[in-house]
Amino acid sequence: MTEVERGFQFGGRLSLDLTWTLRYRAIAPTELLRSPEDLRTWCSLAVAPVEAPVGPTELRAAVELREAIHGAATAVIDGVRIPATDRATINDWASRPSAFRSLDRQDRAAVRLRPGAPVESALAVVAADAVDVLGTADGRLRRCEGPGCSLLFHDSSRPGSRRWCSTARCGNRVNTVAYRRRRVVGAADPDRPDRTG
Repeated sequence: MTEVERGFQFGGRLSLDLTWTLRYRAIAPTELLRSPEDLRTWCSLAVAPVEAPVGPTELRAAVELREAIHGAATAVIDGVRIPATDRATINDWASRPSAFRSLDRQDRAAVRLRPGAPVESALAVVAADAVDVLGTADGRLRRCEGPGCSLLFHDSSRPGSRRWCSTARCGNRVNTVAYRRRRVVGAADPDRPDRTG
């Protein structure tokens, strides 16, 4: 099963990407981390290859971190203080031994996960990213405005006016609906000039 079949998507910030593993929170929550193997695949795609088996304890820990990041980011977006339990969970994970960079056999830089604790070191990277995103206070942490979508994203666009988690997905969907509405209204308008010839 590929990452597309699993539904994994990535928007540019690891910590927020982890929150995207629970889709459609507002209307029909859909869990994408259903098994330890799903977590192994997500960590491999997002951070670095996880070669070791992953167990249910690591899956529960990843979901706990994901929910802490989502709760904290939602608080920031809503302009309230981050709940103490969410802050403590994120800080705990951010303080753990993280992935590191090293030269591979072709003398290229590669990200490596800690031997013996690959998922823990991957999640430490995710938590460190959460600290950066949540602590920046740049006003660019947003909730997608797409109908039925509630994914969180960090707007890194130059104007800082992005409204959707993905222009290709939610943005295109909203624009297509608006275009079709305009065409229907325009076709039904008797005062509209005839443009057929």
